Amino acid sequence: MGHTGCCTAVPGRPSLMVRHLPRLRTWLLLAVVLLLVGAAALVPRGDTGEQPTAALSSGEPTVQPPGTTSFRIASFNLLGAGHTDGKNPKRKGWANSAQRLKWSRQILDQQKVDVVGFQEMHASQVQQWPVNNPDFESWPLHKYSHAVGHNTISWRTSVFKMVKAKTIMIPYFNGVEQRMPYVLLEHIASGQRMWLYNVHTPANIGGNHQKWRDIGFKRAIELANTLRTEDPNVPVFMTGDMNDREKFFCPTAAGTDLVAANGGYASGSTCVPPKPIQIDWIMGSPPVTFTDYASVRTPLVKKTTDHPVVVATANTPSRAVQQSSISRVVVVTAEGLRASTSSQMAKRGELPQVATLRDSGSHTFNARTAVESAAPLPNLLSLLTGRPVAKANAGHGVNKNKWKGTVHRASGRYVPSVFDRVHDSGRRTALFASSSVVAPIRLSYNAKNGALDPYGKNNGRRKIDGYKIAGSDRKAVKAFRDSKKPAAYTHIHLSAPRAAGEKHGFGSAKYRKAVRQFDRNLAMVRRTINTAPAYRGKTLLVVTATGGGDKRSGTDRLAPQTYKVPLFVTGPGIPAGQSLYTMNPAWLWPAGDRVAYSRRPITTGVVGNLSLAALRLPALGGSTLNPAQDFNVLQLPTTASTPSPAPAR
Repeated sequence: MGHTGCCTAVPGRPSLMVRHLPRLRTWLLLAVVLLLVGAAALVPRGDTGEQPTAALSSGEPTVQPPGTTSFRIASFNLLGAGHTDGKNPKRKGWANSAQRLKWSRQILDQQKVDVVGFQEMHASQVQQWPVNNPDFESWPLHKYSHAVGHNTISWRTSVFKMVKAKTIMIPYFNGVEQRMPYVLLEHIASGQRMWLYNVHTPANIGGNHQKWRDIGFKRAIELANTLRTEDPNVPVFMTGDMNDREKFFCPTAAGTDLVAANGGYASGSTCVPPKPIQIDWIMGSPPVTFTDYASVRTPLVKKTTDHPVVVATANTPSRAVQQSSISRVVVVTAEGLRASTSSQMAKRGELPQVATLRDSGSHTFNARTAVESAAPLPNLLSLLTGRPVAKANAGHGVNKNKWKGTVHRASGRYVPSVFDRVHDSGRRTALFASSSVVAPIRLSYNAKNGALDPYGKNNGRRKIDGYKIAGSDRKAVKAFRDSKKPAAYTHIHLSAPRAAGEKHGFGSAKYRKAVRQFDRNLAMVRRTINTAPAYRGKTLLVVTATGGGDKRSGTDRLAPQTYKVPLFVTGPGIPAGQSLYTMNPAWLWPAGDRVAYSRRPITTGVVGNLSLAALRLPALGGSTLNPAQDFNVLQLPTTASTPSPAPAR
C-alpha cells in the first residue's frame, strides 16, 4: 500500500516541503520575532523603564538582608527543689520540682522565650532540664558544682549558638564567693552577638546581706562596662533575682549604659526607678531597645514558682543600621502623584528633583498603595502604623478620607504610630501638612488620646510635638524649613497634585504644572536637609505618594494609574540608582497588577517601620507591613562594625 503523506515525492517535481520552504522560512522568522517580543514583555520593567534586575555594586543580594534582631528574654526564679522536695519540705503545698520544671517549660513556650536566666535551679533540676529539653542548650549546669548550676543560662538552639562561656566571682550569703555565669551568644539568623550575665544575690535571710549585694552590684557594673568597652556594638544583658530594688537599679543605671526592660532612668544624681518596682530584673545596653515587658503571674506561674516570671522583647538594629550615620528621618507624601507621570516628566527634564532622587538614591516607580484604598488618609495611616486598612485584617480601620474620630475608635483598639515610638524614646516629632486631611492623625495622638509612655523617662501622651496645617504645599514646606526645633522624625504631607488632577484631569496641563510645583517644593526640602547643620549628613529622606489618579479621580483603588506610586529613598549609605526591588528580593515585582499583601509587592506601608529602623527603634506593635524591619535601603556592610552615633533629640 502506498503512502500519501505530506512529504511524498512525485517523480519529476520538487517535494511539497521544498516547494513551500520560502513560505515556511517567513513564518518561522515571524514566530521568532514574536517570541522575542513576548519575552521582552515579561522582563520586569513596567511603563517607567525601571530595571529591578540591575546588580548592586557590592553584589546583588540573593536572600533578604536581615532586619532588626528581636528575641524574647526572661529572668526566672524556679523555686529550687531544695525548698519543695522530700518528705518534710521547707515550703509545703507545692508540687515537686520535677512537675514544676515541666510547667516551667510550658511557661517559656507560652511567653515565646528564646533565652532565659534561671535562678534556684537546684541539683535535680539541673539534671532534668537538659534531658527533658534537648532543644535548649545551657551553661554552666554541673560544669563546676551544683551551687554554680543554680544560675544556669539556657537558650533555644534554633535561635542562638554559644560563642564563649565564662564566670565571675560574686559574694553570696555571708560573703562566700560564688561563680556566676555570663555567655556570649550569637543569633543564628542575623549573626548579631550579645553578652548575657545572670545572677542571684543573697536575700536578708539569717542577717542583713546588703553589704554583699552592693559588692556584687559593683562587680556586675564593672563587668558590663568592660564588655561594652571591648565592643560597643555587642549589647550586654543582665538578668537576675537581685533581692533589691532601688539599691540595685539606681547605681546600675547610673554606672552603666544599661536600661531596665520595665523603664525608669538615672542621670547624674537623679534616679527614677520603674513603677512598680520589684526584685527580678532584665536590663540591657544600647543598641538594644525593649518592648512588650511583662511581669507574668498567671495561674500556671503561681503554682510553679513564688516569683513572677519577667519577660521582654529585646530589639537590636541590623548591622547596616548600626554602621549608618542616619539619626533623622524626613518623609514627604504627596496626594495624586502618579508613577508614570513623574517618571516620564523626570526623563524629559521637567522634574529635576525627582530625577536626582532617582539617580542619587534607591527607588521604584512601581510601589503600591494600600490594597483596600487609594485615598490619602487611609494610606497615610497605613504608612504611619505599618498596618493594612481593613479592621478584620488587624488594620487601622479608617477606610475613608473624611473621618472625624480617632484611629483607635475605627480599629477598636489603640493603634501605635511612628510618632509614638519616636516620641516615647525621648526624641522630637513633627507633622506639617497643607490640608486638614491629617486632622484625625493629630486627634489620635494628642495629649488626651495618645497612649501612656511605657519606656524610660515619661515623655507624655502627646506624640506629635510640632504640628501645623499650613494651607498650601509651599507654606507646609516653608514651615519645615523654618522650624526652630528640628525633629528626629518629620512628616510633610502635600495635597496639590491630587487637587489639580481631580479638578482638571490627571492628563491635563494643569495637573502637570502641579507636579512641577511639587518638584520645586522638593527642592526646598532637599536644600534644607543638605545645608542645615541639624540635618546635613545624617538624614534619611523618603518621598512617596498616598495614591496617583486616573481621569478625574484620585481615589479609584482599581485603576493602575492610582494604585501604582513612586517611592524614593536617599541619604547617607543609600546606594545610588538602585531599584528597591533588586535590594529586597523578598519583595516581589507585581508587574502592572494590583495584588494582595500576601504577594509581597512593595507598598508604602513599609515606610513606617523602615523609618523606625533607621532611627534604631523597634517595629510597631501589631504592625504587619515590614514588621521584621528587613526592608533594606542601605548598602550592605562589608567591614567590621563601628560605634553608632548618639540619637538626635
